Amino acid sequence: MVASGLLVATTGLWMTLHHPWPPGDGQLVYLERLVFGSAMLLFLMLPVNAIRQRNFAAHGRWMTRAYAIGLGAGTQVFTHLPWFLVSNEKPGELPRGLMMAAGWIINVLVAEWVIRAPRRVIRLDSGGLVALLPADDLA
Repeated sequence: MVASGLLVATTGLWMTLHHPWPPGDGQLVYLERLVFGSAMLLFLMLPVNAIRQRNFAAHGRWMTRAYAIGLGAGTQVFTHLPWFLVSNEKPGELPRGLMMAAGWIINVLVAEWVIRAPRRVIRLDSGGLVALLPADDLA
């Protein structure tokens, strides 16, 4: 996954820096692509270092963050959808920048929520009943 992610992040950054901007993309989208592409690169390098140190929990957290950024394009379809449902025209630079940013930010926030959510463990009792317990309640 790291190799594929590095390929995605580096080609995305290369395209941002070397290709002409698509119509409707302005400085905000350009900056966002640089920020999130660079963050994805960093978030893919940190878990490699964590796994070398055998810190599996940190590895998982950083990989989750990198994956969330990588999925930004899929979420951006949904952040753009309301615009296209109510408008017959393409968004200007500011609305496009805000909708693009929303896709990445939503994913990063969901990833952080998943990372920080209290862990739950399923326990079966002798009667076959299921109990959902916080991980720290287990003894």
